[in-house]
Amino acid sequence: MEVNKRIMVNGGMKLPVGYRFHPTEQELILHYLLPKAIASPLPSSIIPVFDVFFSHPLTFPGDQEERQRYFFCKKRQEVSRNEHRIKISSGNGYWKPIKKEREVIACGRTVGIRRTLVFHGTNNSSISCNKTRWCMTEYSLSGFASTKVFGEWAVYKVYKRKESKGRRRQRKSRVRDAEEEEDFTIGSNHEIGPPPPSPPTSADESGSII
Repeated sequence: MEVNKRIMVNGGMKLPVGYRFHPTEQELILHYLLPKAIASPLPSSIIPVFDVFFSHPLTFPGDQEERQRYFFCKKRQEVSRNEHRIKISSGNGYWKPIKKEREVIACGRTVGIRRTLVFHGTNNSSISCNKTRWCMTEYSLSGFASTKVFGEWAVYKVYKRKESKGRRRQRKSRVRDAEEEEDFTIGSNHEIGPPPPSPPTSADESGSII
């Protein structure tokens, strides 16, 4: 399928206005991941191949305004069973699996495995990695479509969790306090001291009052 360059945004496909790519888990595995694993034609070239474990999620291709983006990528294993984390190649963060793996069922059979990962990254004010709102769901083949037969391809749905109301209020409060402090600093640049002395009167100059 030839992709028109006019609908390419940041290395990914941008759908026409009003269109959304919103497959079910079963459709994603049976109609996209399985054909990809066995090198069969895909229904559409809307899912690009991209190494999601290479860099920060902010650098991922595609339209940043889309709430969900999908990528084909080879699976990565955790650093160790104790750490349960997958470091990214650029070295400024890692993906950490959360919750338990869950089976994806279609027609009464297990066709895939789903698990969720959260990104921990560094910021300008800290060297250590902090938990972010970036998440991705990994879909891999299982059951009759085992990865042992068809390789280690997986589909990753990347998205950013919504900020909680409590944290949003805290962030707005910090911004408001910073603005008030800045206004106070600007206003305090003018020195405030006692009023200047009044000029001497004629009586003060002569030393007596006539």
